[in-house]
Amino acid sequence: MKRNSDMARHIFLTGKKQIGKSTLLQKILKNYQGTADGFLTVRTKEYLGDQYSVHMYHLTESRDPNEQNLLFVCGKANEHTADTFNCLGCRILSMCSDCSLLIMDELGPHEAKAALFREEILHLLDGQIPVLGVLQEPAEACWPEIVNHPNVEIITLSESNRNNSSLCEHILSDF
Repeated sequence: MKRNSDMARHIFLTGKKQIGKSTLLQKILKNYQGTADGFLTVRTKEYLGDQYSVHMYHLTESRDPNEQNLLFVCGKANEHTADTFNCLGCRILSMCSDCSLLIMDELGPHEAKAALFREEILHLLDGQIPVLGVLQEPAEACWPEIVNHPNVEIITLSESNRNNSSLCEHILSDF
């Protein structure tokens, strides 16, 4: 598909769990010369000790898991999970207007069910700020609007390309 030159170019990384999507994104951020902002979601046992929980952080805040940034406890997502994404996710995205690159790490099935958050994500893809994001697999099932967006390039990471320096260079050259 042809890209509209008035719209930003976006790149989303996808691939198997633990393949290195977020690691590559962090490597790209270290070498990025502009101003990045956005969100990170992190799965951790630091908050509850014996159970994993998922937390969303503003890119510029410390990564201290607490009740304010808790999205859900793994295995116990419920009807309130979408509301949490709508409130926390939209609040973080509203703070990201003064950047040259917007980070979305990561988007998956729970985020896809949060209507307001989903709407804001899709609105940002039609905007002027380039997005570098991570999509959980199967990306097409959860986020077909991102996968099929005319200004989005999907890069699937694998064992053979995840440490390829030319991949980092390719992504950085787009931003």
